[in-house]
Amino acid sequence: MQEFAEQYPKMFPYGDKLVSVVIPAHNERQHIAQAIESVTREFDRIGMALEVIVVDDGSTDGTYHEAVNVRTDCPSMEVIALEKNRGKGYALRTGFSHSHGDVVGFIDADLEYPVNALPIMAALVLESGQSCAIASRVADDRSHIERMSSHIAHKLTSLVLHLPIKDTQAGIKMFPGSFARTVLTQCAQQGWLYDIEALLRVVEQPFDVIEVPVMQKSVRRRRATLWTMVACTPSLFRLALSHRQSLKRHSSKEIRQLLRFGLTGLVNTLVDLGIYWGLIQLWPPDFNGLQSGFESLLAWMGASFIGYKLHSRYTFRRHLSRPGFYLVTGIGVAVQASVTGWLTHISGTEGGLIGKVAGIVLASLITYGGYRIVAKHSEPLPSVAPSIRTANIPTILGQEL
Repeated sequence: MQEFAEQYPKMFPYGDKLVSVVIPAHNERQHIAQAIESVTREFDRIGMALEVIVVDDGSTDGTYHEAVNVRTDCPSMEVIALEKNRGKGYALRTGFSHSHGDVVGFIDADLEYPVNALPIMAALVLESGQSCAIASRVADDRSHIERMSSHIAHKLTSLVLHLPIKDTQAGIKMFPGSFARTVLTQCAQQGWLYDIEALLRVVEQPFDVIEVPVMQKSVRRRRATLWTMVACTPSLFRLALSHRQSLKRHSSKEIRQLLRFGLTGLVNTLVDLGIYWGLIQLWPPDFNGLQSGFESLLAWMGASFIGYKLHSRYTFRRHLSRPGFYLVTGIGVAVQASVTGWLTHISGTEGGLIGKVAGIVLASLITYGGYRIVAKHSEPLPSVAPSIRTANIPTILGQEL
């Protein structure tokens, strides 16, 4: 594990990037000094620039004074004191708004999660540029009751929100800095549901989600009881309603996709007609339907090479499967060539032009439906659709604990 962590400065040379780590703390006098020192030591060990922001969430046990008295080599550390306890979400929003890092993350002050995951997660986010990294508990030493209640809460969340993430509540996450400051500071949730709302904003962005396997070391009883979770159910449903309203705002993407198909099809059609016009000028088909159909076939084949790039990049924004794309295109070509050849046989060259246009309209209806099916089974472009993946880490972070 140690050897793997030490490879990260070589694998991701981001020494010139600043990482902001927010530590929300409510009555954490016993843990806050160790948390600050451990985070600082970990980033100093691998040479990544660090900014630590401690947000004292209305503590009554002297957490603030313990934090400001910590002697650390961190060149940039800020301790913010809130007058009263507002909740973890409010503390994180406050910390994010004061951050300056290229990436911004947080870790719970009790250090139940491995500190050495932070620089790894920061490197993964910096490497991708369009993702966030979250801890995903694959092992823990919590009591059976706590694990069961956590499992129930996760299932309820997944059922209500359709959020395809294995672990929404692990207390260590990392986001792009600008996203944390402009979007996550606007989240409405102030308590433990903040994590869920933040991930909903990530998915809506859309960013990829990189899940980093960790072990949770339980150092105390859970503060949030099962009754607390039940009491949050109305807020969870309001969050779900807000999320679905947001999805409705995105429902117009089908119309936008159809418009993009139309614009791309227009470009493709102009290329197609241009090639066909040139061919019939060089070799007029007169009343030869077979020749006209063949020339129509050649024209669309030429245009299809451009069409593949345009439909992949702009219409569907997916790496369309080439065999699937050209199979659908071939069907469209056959329809268009048949209509063109038939009308040429009846009305000559002028009829062929009319048949060409009519064939394009008919083939467009066929190909749009076919391309949609191909797109559903194709990989999304990196910057377009969110994906959930597990980081390629050969061990569980924190298992040595």
